[in-house]
Amino acid sequence: MRDRDRLENELLELRAVADALDGSLRRFAAGDIYQNMDIAFPRTFDGMRKDFNRGLRSLTASLDEIISRTRELRSESTELRLSLHLNGEDDAARTAAVSAALASLGGVSNATRSQSGRAEHVATILHNARLDLDRPRQAATAAGTTTGHAAHSLAQLKALVEDLRPVVREAALLALNSGVNAAQAGPASIDTLGAAKTLHALTQQIGTTLEAIDREADGAIQSVDASKNAIGELDREFQAQHLYLEVAGTQAQALGEDARRQERELETIRSELGLTSRRVQDPDRMPHPPLFHLDAIDRAAAEIERQADRFKSAGESYPPITPSPGSGRRSHLKLVKS
Repeated sequence: MRDRDRLENELLELRAVADALDGSLRRFAAGDIYQNMDIAFPRTFDGMRKDFNRGLRSLTASLDEIISRTRELRSESTELRLSLHLNGEDDAARTAAVSAALASLGGVSNATRSQSGRAEHVATILHNARLDLDRPRQAATAAGTTTGHAAHSLAQLKALVEDLRPVVREAALLALNSGVNAAQAGPASIDTLGAAKTLHALTQQIGTTLEAIDREADGAIQSVDASKNAIGELDREFQAQHLYLEVAGTQAQALGEDARRQERELETIRSELGLTSRRVQDPDRMPHPPLFHLDAIDRAAAEIERQADRFKSAGESYPPITPSPGSGRRSHLKLVKS
């Protein structure tokens, strides 16, 4: 009888342990991992209860850590997505600025090309003007030479007038003496007297003419000298204009060369900017953009949270299960089935 009572007590204790484990495992299967087995087990099975509770606490701590880290990951992903969005806006702004710079460089390159063409056109015009200026300069030089010859001829004419004056004075004296002699000779020399008077009158006229020629020669010489000076000044002006045109043509050619060099440099900068812009926008350089990976991370984190939602704290508490000494039979296989 004593063995029977002892065995019956042990059987009741085993039933209580089996019922407690069965209830806890059912709750665990339902997703309640935040439970704690507070039922008093027999001393021989109390270690198993503590191990079960310790295992549940370790599992819940790990799951809480996973959920916390998953939420942190999603938060970091959101911040990174926002940062990428802002960086994308900055990249778009930089791309727009590069595009605007490319367009501006294109306009500047076209303007430089036009400036080069205009500089070459101006250089050609200046060269033709310098060639056209040679003809009036040569004409001015020839006019100066002719004026010099005219001045020399007038000087010779004035010298001839000076040479004729003594001759005219001698002729006037001879005519005067002949008239005086004819008047003294009487009527027989009346013809000689008339001829002497005529000759004297002619000498007076010739003298007057010589004086007029001398005055006109002096005026002509002054005019020729003034013309010669003006022609010399004009020739110097032509030479200065020729020099100015030559220097201006050289500067125009240098300006055209500078414009062509700037055009080449601008084209080089424009091609480099275009290459940089295409390299930034090239999708082949990044087969999987960052947003693709962030979407994958968000999906994985959402799946982790969805799976973790299956494990929740129980909304109801289970009272300690006491073994019933009734006649009903409780199989210990129920624990295995659960």
